[in-house]
Amino acid sequence: MNAPAGNLHHRMKIQSRLRAALEKRGYLEVITPSLQPCPGSDPEIEPFTITYSPLMEPEPPARILRLHTSPEFAMKRLLCRGFQAIYQICQVFRQGEQGPWHSPEFTMAEWYRPGWTYQELMAEVEEITAEVAGPAVTWGGKKIILEPPLPRISVSRACHEAGVDMESWAGLAREEWLFRFSEAFAVRLEPWLKKQGALFLGDFPAPAAILSRLKPHDPLTAERFELIIAGVEIANGCTELTDPQEHRRRYAEDCDIRRQRGKPVIPPPEPFFRDLETLGLPPCAGVALGVDRLAMLALGAERIEEVQAFPFAR
Repeated sequence: MNAPAGNLHHRMKIQSRLRAALEKRGYLEVITPSLQPCPGSDPEIEPFTITYSPLMEPEPPARILRLHTSPEFAMKRLLCRGFQAIYQICQVFRQGEQGPWHSPEFTMAEWYRPGWTYQELMAEVEEITAEVAGPAVTWGGKKIILEPPLPRISVSRACHEAGVDMESWAGLAREEWLFRFSEAFAVRLEPWLKKQGALFLGDFPAPAAILSRLKPHDPLTAERFELIIAGVEIANGCTELTDPQEHRRRYAEDCDIRRQRGKPVIPPPEPFFRDLETLGLPPCAGVALGVDRLAMLALGAERIEEVQAFPFAR
């Protein structure tokens, strides 16, 4: 499927408006490598792996590298080095992701602000979304209001409204908990969210914290949010985890889950860990936003190929 020329023009305008909105708020655009030894350990995300051989050396040692699934680790290393508010709009790559809202290569906008928590970041994300996509979008024949403030609902409350009994999962190992949550999200929570328009889903349970900070006075809850529009995740943000030892512990836990699922274990991001331990990651908040998905909603497109100039070849 080829994207209509008009769609591509508007999609590029959306990206330009997004860049302008970030620049206006004092963010500095940065560039980080797409090829990394370790782009992340999230067991829900599978990177593309390549073998690199430096042909200009007499006996080139092969290296295993991966296309980044997010620029997160590299951007946080810049924050460790004293950079302040930074952003990046780049192509990212994820194995096996293909469907109406998914592509193995897509455009991500990611930004970080030292000194903020997820609360301040949510307020900024909703402002920028309305600036870029407009005060309202029409999806599936239904008008969806994007003007701030958008409703905020906790994961526990949303699950209760959707008929999901999360309390019955208490005591489960994280691997089993994640399986139950993923299943419930697809079967019950996502259909419920589709009826709600645009909202922030926040305060994720600790097993789904990923790299977000746990609440200081509630270690069962993570300071993480998702912007959901028409039942689709548009942005995923949090107050960032800064503790180096907890980073290592979560990495090891992710590796255990990958082994249990029969997936290859990704080597630890030692340069990132060293920067956390020696330089320190300042308290900050960060978010990743799917540019293609935002363009789809703004244009009323039903498939991601409708907003991509060169869709992934089937």
